[in-house]
Amino acid sequence: MILTESDIRRIESLGYSREEFSEKSDFYRLRNVNGRCYFLEGGKCKIYENRPLGCRAYPVVFNISANECELDDLCPAIDTIDEEEFEEKCLIILKILEELKLNIT
Repeated sequence: MILTESDIRRIESLGYSREEFSEKSDFYRLRNVNGRCYFLEGGKCKIYENRPLGCRAYPVVFNISANECELDDLCPAIDTIDEEEFEEKCLIILKILEELKLNIT
């Protein structure tokens, strides 16, 4: 999961260091441990109220080729997302793109 700078600052304010929960390649991303999110504990997110924007938007993702938001068809819960929730989550995705300074047009 890609992390924005605001995600990182929010998580750091909880007492975690960026080196602890993230990795940097093109962008900062959440670190996985044994194939699972660093913050997943007992099947639940231990920072749920402060989770990254990308986690809040999922299962809505941005298809760069089509230049639009879409549902991740790998998510088993996509049938639970109605049109209103899809639109709200797409706005989060657009905020992420803006914060990462990615001009998708």
